[in-house]
Amino acid sequence: MLHRLCDGLAAVIRFLGWIAFAAMIVAVAFQVLARNVLDLPVIWTGDLAQLLFTWLIFIGAALGLRTGAHYFVDVLPTHRPNVAFAVEVISLVAGVCVAWILGVHGWQLAQMRASGEIQSLGISRFWIYLPLPVSGALMAIFLLEMILELVRNPFPEPRA
Repeated sequence: MLHRLCDGLAAVIRFLGWIAFAAMIVAVAFQVLARNVLDLPVIWTGDLAQLLFTWLIFIGAALGLRTGAHYFVDVLPTHRPNVAFAVEVISLVAGVCVAWILGVHGWQLAQMRASGEIQSLGISRFWIYLPLPVSGALMAIFLLEMILELVRNPFPEPRA
């Protein structure tokens, strides 16, 4: 059940990520066109691109955790099952720490910044900091899936 939930979340993240990426490209292209061709100062496009980029980075980091897309350095002999297990446990503990920091402290930061406004967009600064706790929550869900998989299969095949 959790695996299906994570598959669904990953699919939604991918879909929304493509939409946000396309919107960011359109906003930046419009900014370049407005500035260089139309000679119009358009300030909201830069703020919109920054907002979308922030969402893409943090939500993409959670998706990268789920798909194993983050870099890892293989300096230990993980072909040995006990070493592979220890490395996996340490990785999961580190991931939980990152998810906790993003979730708890990201939420506090978003709340602190909520009173500010992105004037060009007319929205609260809360929306530019919200990706931090959302990313932390998604990472926590994906990490739970990974922990349960490690419990089911404590000696996985080494990463290729």
